[in-house]
Formats: sequence, C-alpha cells, structure tokens
Amino acid sequence: MLSRHILMCSRVGFTPSTSQAVFHTSAVNSVLPRAKPLDEEMPLASPKKPRPDTQILDLSGKRHKKDIDIIVGDQYLQQWYKMETKNLAADYLALCKSKLSLFVASTATCGVLMAPVPVAADSLIAATVGTFLLSSAANACNQLLEAPYDAQMRRTQTRVLVVHRFSPLHAFTFAGVTGLTGIGLLAYYANPLAAALGALNWFIYAGVYTPMKRSHIGCTWAGAVVGAIPPLMGYAAATGYLDPAAWCLATILFSWQFPHFNGLSWNLRGDYSKAGYRVMCVTNERLCRVTSLRHSVALLGLCSIAAPLTDLTTLTFAIDSLPVNAYLVYLSYKFYKAPDAKNSRKLFFYSLLHLPLVMLLMGISNYGRNEQQKEHISDRISNGYNKMVDSVKSFSL
Repeated sequence: MLSRHILMCSRVGFTPSTSQAVFHTSAVNSVLPRAKPLDEEMPLASPKKPRPDTQILDLSGKRHKKDIDIIVGDQYLQQWYKMETKNLAADYLALCKSKLSLFVASTATCGVLMAPVPVAADSLIAATVGTFLLSSAANACNQLLEAPYDAQMRRTQTRVLVVHRFSPLHAFTFAGVTGLTGIGLLAYYANPLAAALGALNWFIYAGVYTPMKRSHIGCTWAGAVVGAIPPLMGYAAATGYLDPAAWCLATILFSWQFPHFNGLSWNLRGDYSKAGYRVMCVTNERLCRVTSLRHSVALLGLCSIAAPLTDLTTLTFAIDSLPVNAYLVYLSYKFYKAPDAKNSRKLFFYSLLHLPLVMLLMGISNYGRNEQQKEHISDRISNGYNKMVDSVKSFSL
C-alpha cells in the first residue's frame, strides 16, 4: 500500500512526507529546457538606413583595417552657420559693441589731435576708422570666446551669440574681415607703426585679456594696457614715432581704466563669481578699492605734472584739469571707505564723464598755444630764467 502511494507521488510530482500524513501538497518546480525559436517565428529585420537629418563625415587619410565613420547630426552642424537674426544691422552693431568701439576710436582721434604736427585728414580718418574696426573685431572675438559664460550673467545673457542671433562661424568671419581691414587702413593711409600697434592690441584683447579673465587677477592690468594703446595708435598715425608725450597720454588712459572698471564690476561681483571670472572685485575686494584710489591719485599727478613736463599740454591744462581729477579722487576715496552699490555706481558714471572732459581740456590747451607755449618746457624754463636774469641786471644798472 505504501509503495503504491510513493509511486503515485512520483508520477504527479509531489514530495513524500516524513510525517504521519501520506504526502505534502507543495509542488516541485519542474524546469523545461529552453527551445530555440524557429526561423518562421523571428520578425523580419529591416536594413538600417541613415537618418535623414544626419551626415556621414569621412575621416579620410590612410584607411586602417577597419573603416570608421563618424555620424554627426545636421542640427549640430547647423549651429556653426545657422542664423536667427531679426534686424541684421542692429545685430552687427551689438556684435561689435558699437558704443564701446566709438569710445575707443575717440581716444585714437585724441592721439592724432595731440600730436605736435599739423593734422592731416588721411591720417585722422585712418586712425579713427581703423581703430573702430579693430575694436569691433576684438569685441566680436571676445563674445565668441565668452558666449558660454555670458549666458550665466544677467548683464550679458542677451548678447547676440548667447541668443543665437549670430552663428559662431559668422562671428569669426566678421572679426577676421573687420580686423584685417582695420590693419590695412592703418598701414596704407597712416604708417606701419600704427598698424602694428593695432594688430598688437587686437591680439592682447582677444588672446591674452579674454582668456586671462578666468585664470588670473592680472587680467585687469592686461585690459588697462588694451585701453592705453589706441591713443598711441593715433599719435603714431600722425607722427610716425612715439615720444614721451605719447607715452604720457597712454599712461593717462591706462590709469583711467581702474576706477572705471572697478566701479562697474563691483555691483556685478555675484555674476562674475558665478561665471568663474577671476577679476579683482571677486578675488581681492580690498585690492579693488585700493587700486581705484591709487590710480585716481595718479591721474591727478599725470595731468598736472607729467603732461606739461613732457610737453603734451600746457600749464593751463594742468590747472584746468585739477577740479576734474580732484573730484575723481574724492569719489574713489568714498568708494574705498564705504564700498557699497551707491558709491561704486557714482564712481563708474563719473568716470564716463571724466575722460571726455580731460580729452576736451587737452585739445583746448593744445590749440590755444601761442608760439612761446609751443616750445619745449625745458626751453621755456631756460628762456624764462634768462629773461629774469636780464631784467635783474637792467634794474641794477
């Protein structure tokens, strides 16, 4: 009887029990072998076709044993040449930062007018237009390199390359055409020295200053050098050489950059830090304030002492520029003592007025010179001393 029950359990797949019950009701899992599907049951595989929005780039050269092609979608290739501009003329002006480029060109014009030679129309036009074109090229390169970081800052997130009004290829072409045209104008209508200074300034702005902003605090000094070269370009376009007066003019522009840029950047510290820029207002706030005050005082000395000594201007300019520079020193000192948004904004906006006033006073003093004032200051001092000695001798007699 027991053997009969064991035989039945083995047939139906139950496990014999060791208890008083005859068998347990738990079933043993029976595993069936996996069968390979028949060919008729397999779905028909359609041949792979390249997507309509792709292109196959053939990396030719020497073919290895295995041919390798890279498939790049059209949407990625179109990013280099596709443009979504609404007003082409306005977008070109935004790409070249037309207001800033006009301001830079005006400093080159000042260099031409302050040169100790008669003003020639060809050199004046070449210096002004050539500097504007080179500044436009430098600004286009700057926006091209900084587009990913401009998108992170509120002040720059609407620039034309960020919002895809221009393609990178178009911006690069624009920078090349304007830059080379500006160099050609300066070389043909002025002289090679002015053209070389323009090419150097383009390289410093696009190749040194722009990458340096994300790596070193010295980027502000590199940017100040860029701002100091345009008046040298104008002076060289008019004379063909650089003398102490030209370097004094460039130094004035160099020192002006610090209160101007530091006043601008102070209220944008958060954006600059977010984008990864290593400017003074982010890395060393005290140095930012001290540098602004230091160069404001330097401007006072340059305009009132160095400019007459180098025969850039007359003593009249030294006196006339005193209140203009003294107020800049006052605003820089307030910014140093209380670096808040109000004082930094005042310093920045006054710097925009300060430089045109200084250049205007320079031009007035230069074109108001009489024959005696056109002499070098050392000759004027010696001649004045001799006249004083002669007058004393005649009085004693």
